[in-house]
Amino acid sequence: MRALAFCLALLPHPLLSDTITLDAPPKAVTAYASGAVITRSLSFDIPAGDHSLVIADMPRFTDPSAIDISLSGATVQSRSWSEQDETPYRTPRTPEWLAAKAALDVAIDALAARDDAIALAEARAQAAQDQITFLNGITLPDEAALDVDALRAIGQLIASDGTAARTAITEATAEARSLRAGRDDLAFAVAEAQAALEAASSPNKNPAALTLNVSAQTDGPATLTVRYISQSVSWMPVYRAYLDNDDTLRIDRGASIQQNSDEDWSNVSLTLSTLSPFQGTDPGTLWPLLRRIQDPAELRKLQVTSRGASLSADMAEVEMPEPVIEEAVALADFSGVGVSYALPGTVTVPTGRDALQIALDTLDFDAGLSARAVPRLNETAFRQVAFTNTSPEILLPGQATLYVDGQLVGITQMGTLPPNADTDMFFGPIEGLRITRTVLDRNEGDRGIITRSNEEREEIRLEVENLTARAWDVELRESVPYSEQEDLVIDWNASPAPDVDGVDDRRGILAWDLTLEPGQTRRIAIETRITWPEGQVLR
Repeated sequence: MRALAFCLALLPHPLLSDTITLDAPPKAVTAYASGAVITRSLSFDIPAGDHSLVIADMPRFTDPSAIDISLSGATVQSRSWSEQDETPYRTPRTPEWLAAKAALDVAIDALAARDDAIALAEARAQAAQDQITFLNGITLPDEAALDVDALRAIGQLIASDGTAARTAITEATAEARSLRAGRDDLAFAVAEAQAALEAASSPNKNPAALTLNVSAQTDGPATLTVRYISQSVSWMPVYRAYLDNDDTLRIDRGASIQQNSDEDWSNVSLTLSTLSPFQGTDPGTLWPLLRRIQDPAELRKLQVTSRGASLSADMAEVEMPEPVIEEAVALADFSGVGVSYALPGTVTVPTGRDALQIALDTLDFDAGLSARAVPRLNETAFRQVAFTNTSPEILLPGQATLYVDGQLVGITQMGTLPPNADTDMFFGPIEGLRITRTVLDRNEGDRGIITRSNEEREEIRLEVENLTARAWDVELRESVPYSEQEDLVIDWNASPAPDVDGVDDRRGILAWDLTLEPGQTRRIAIETRITWPEGQVLR
C-alpha cells in the first residue's frame, strides 16, 4: 500500500487552485454629464497555477456585462458575479482604517479610565458614609453607662473616626466632581474618533463580488485593470463672473461633481468629459406617416360620443414636470471627440455627499458695457455686458455667480458659447438709471370718450433718467401689438422712431438706442390704434 502511494506521488498532477482576495480601490474616474467610467488597477505577484482572483467590494448596481477586464501575467479563463446577500463582508483594513480604529481605541480607553476613576472616588465617598452610619449606630451596654473611661474612649473613637470619614467624603466628592468636569471632552473625542472610523470605512455595506478564474504559467508579477460604468454620477460647469472697472470680464470656471455610486473615490485621478456616451448612440428610426380622410359629420359624431373617455385618458397620460428644485487648474484636451478636463494630482469625492466643486481655469475677455431698459417690466435699467468668446474652447451651459467690482449682484444661467461667438450677460440693475412708463390716454371698446365698440386707442410715454455720474448707452425696448388678420387693423406711431422694428425677428418688439449724459432725461411717445369689424371681439 505504501509502495502504491509512493508511485502515485511521483505522477505529474496540476497545481492546486487557491483564492486570492484583491484590494483594488478606484484609481481613475472619467465623469460625463451623466454617468462615469471607473477604473480600478492593481499590481501583485501571482504564483504559477490556477487561481481565483476576487474583488469583494464592487458596487452592487454595476452591470456585470459592461465590465472591461485586462490582466497581464496570467490568462482569464472565466468570470462570475455574486451579490453577497448572505456572505459576511468586512470593511477593508486600509492604513486609513487601521489608524482611525487605533485612535478610537485610545479615545475609548481614556474615557473608560476616567469613568473608572470617577467610580473609585464615588466608592470611597460611599465607604466613608457607611463608616459614619456605622459609628452613629453604636450603642453601649447598660453596665458600661457608668464607666467614664469607656465612655471617653468611645467618644474619642466616634469623633476621630467620624472626622476622618467626613474628610474622606469631602475629598472623594471633590475628586469625582473634578474628574466629571473633563469627561465631556473625552466623550466628544470618542464621538469624533467614531466619525473618523466611519469615514474611513467603506460606504458599500452590501457589495457584490467579481471573481476571475485565471491561470498563470509561471511565478511573476501581474497587473489587473477593471473598468465599469456607474450611472449615479453627474457633473456640470459652474462659473464666477467678475466685472471689473467696467471694461474687463473675468470668468473663473469650475465643475460641480456629485456621485452616489456607493463607493468613495479616494485620491483618484479625475477627468471631466463633455461627451454623453450614455444618452444614446443612434439617430432613431422614422416610421411611415399614415394620413386618412373622413366625412366631417361622422368625425363630429365620433368626437361627441368619445369626448368623455378621451378626456379622462388624456388626463391620465399627463405627467407633471419634476420641480427644479480644492484648488487646482485642469487642462483642457481637444485632441479627441468632445472636450475633456484632466485635473492635476488626485481628488477625493465621497459618495452620497454634497456636490464637490473643483476649480478648472480662468478666462479674461474685453467687455462692452451698456444698459438695457424694459419699462413695461422694470423701473430701472440693467447692466449689459457684451463679449466674444476669444478662447479656443466652448463654454458649456451652467450656473454663473455674478460680481461687479467685487460685490455680489446675482446668479444667472450661462448658455452654450462656442469659440468666436458673441453673447450678452446681464449683471443686475443700475439703480441710477430710472425708467417710467406712463399711460396718458386709453380707450377700450365702448368705454371712454369714444363710444365705438370696435376701436381701441392708447397713448403712452416712456422716460429714462440718468442719475449716475457717468454717461450710459441704453437700449430701450417696448412692445406694440401686431396682427396677422386682414380685418384687424393696427396702426402705431412712435416719436422718436425706433432704431429697430422687430428685435430678434420678433414682430412688435421695438428698440431705441439712446445715449444719456449724467442728469439727462430722454422721452419717447407711442400712440396705438386698433380697429376691427362690428360684431367681432378683440382678444
